[in-house]
Amino acid sequence: METSIPWYADENGFYSEDYFDIINIASVNEAESAQCDFLEEVLKLPKGTKILDLCCGHGRLTVPLAMRGYLMTGQDINSYFLKLAGEEAKKNGLGVNFIRGDMRNIDFTNHFDAVLNMFTSLGALESDEEDEKVLREVFKALKPGGKFIIEYVNKDFIFRHFKETDKREIPGGYVEINRKYNHLTSSHRETYDIYRNGSLVKHTELKFRFYALTELFAMLKRSGFNVLDVFGGFDHIPVTFDTKSCVIIAEKP
Repeated sequence: METSIPWYADENGFYSEDYFDIINIASVNEAESAQCDFLEEVLKLPKGTKILDLCCGHGRLTVPLAMRGYLMTGQDINSYFLKLAGEEAKKNGLGVNFIRGDMRNIDFTNHFDAVLNMFTSLGALESDEEDEKVLREVFKALKPGGKFIIEYVNKDFIFRHFKETDKREIPGGYVEINRKYNHLTSSHRETYDIYRNGSLVKHTELKFRFYALTELFAMLKRSGFNVLDVFGGFDHIPVTFDTKSCVIIAEKP
């Protein structure tokens, strides 16, 4: 019997061309240079080392890191995003290796000096066990002493600023957002109704599991990692109720 496509793999759903308007990609891209600076500072790796950008999307960080001299591999499940990433790399004369694949399957062993998992990708899968498979695959793919950097939404910030409904202007229209959180499972659902020129053109949704930092630390430890540090973003500040994200630096012993 044919199964439905998971929301995170549906290229006509949330992760489609509309995604760039929904998240206001222009404002996200403004932070690109500072984020690359931060990654270089915490990784302390020489140029020419091998880095995997897991769930690389359209290559927002993969391409600029390649331009800085790192041997970048980008992996993502979304062929549309990978096409955009490949075009951007080619435009800049870069030989980035882009791979289409689920983050639970990384076809490398003891290969990378660092793995990045940015912009809150963990939590999208069907269960905690499936998310933990990702960590084990990352552990396998890293060389001993390799670093794993996770950028993840700060659960405390989300709940402090939680809105059940929201409306956001986008080019040619607006998007209406409805959110529902299940306190028993820490699972979150958002629906997006996209209107352009006064008409509803798309209804899409995402489902997510919000992890507390303590839960992520425990998952990393079970997967073999040592957690080295955590910051409340890309500027070396501590995590507080007012920091939107957490950046975890872990290491494969």
